[in-house]
Amino acid sequence: MKYALLSAEELFVSMAEISSLVKSKISFFTGVAIFNDYNASIAKHSSTIKYSGELVSISDNPEDIIEKIKGECFSVKPNIIMNSQKDKFNEIYNKILDSIKLSRKCKILDLIFTDGVIIAGIREDERDTKSLNMHAKKPFSQSGTMDSYTSRLLVNLANPKKQVLDPFVGVGSILLEAAWIGYTCIGSDIDKKMIDKTRYNLNYFGYNCEILESSATNLPYREVDSIVTDPPYGRSSSAKGEKLDKLYEDFFFESANSLKKGGKLVFASDSTRDWRDKIKSSGLKVQAVHFIYLHKSLSRAIYVVIKP
Repeated sequence: MKYALLSAEELFVSMAEISSLVKSKISFFTGVAIFNDYNASIAKHSSTIKYSGELVSISDNPEDIIEKIKGECFSVKPNIIMNSQKDKFNEIYNKILDSIKLSRKCKILDLIFTDGVIIAGIREDERDTKSLNMHAKKPFSQSGTMDSYTSRLLVNLANPKKQVLDPFVGVGSILLEAAWIGYTCIGSDIDKKMIDKTRYNLNYFGYNCEILESSATNLPYREVDSIVTDPPYGRSSSAKGEKLDKLYEDFFFESANSLKKGGKLVFASDSTRDWRDKIKSSGLKVQAVHFIYLHKSLSRAIYVVIKP
């Protein structure tokens, strides 16, 4: 069995991300997921999963944990999810420490206290924040550019088999994450200046994606695995009112034509807009809508849509 520590800042979004990446049934404690999966890079490739590893024990009795690790050497990392129960955790924690050898050179033992139990596990994998921070410093950016964490989240929510298509490519934030994970990446935009910036950003990191000039409402692709994108919305968008409605409506119909059966469309939008009826009219099905707070003037809604 495996365990994973989820992001406390975006807990429900983090639960959605791990649910899209893990093939087996998942059990949730507050802030922690328990599952059985062969994928050793769940946390590394994620946006919101902080670390994961091999489960040792789940118990409110320290003796159950001590029985399995007594005498071994660990570098111990405690984490109290339910801070109100800190005193109870400290008592259990000290008993466990007395039963093992401690050294920073040894493998990491996570002791996570949540919902009245301790989840003990050997850490195997951690989120690759280095690559996320590296992508955040791409040469070309602009106001409203999606950050690397959200871009990677959208790619993972789509969980494509092979391809990621971004038809509103902008400066390439989503393609950077898709390419880094290892997907075949395709991007298009109606604005040639944006295409040039995307190509420069991709080349800067040594990533190779197919990029072309094209409208998102007239895509030259069919039978793609997934469409992951950040269409125009909010203050940075020049399209307003009926013009914006028409753009989205045409885009949904074109996505329905371009996706293969079972393929997913994952996109972000201003949370004040509700696109569910237009999505349904296009022949697509909304699986989930997640919300991420950005600042006082904007929250993002992330739509996960499937072609039935």
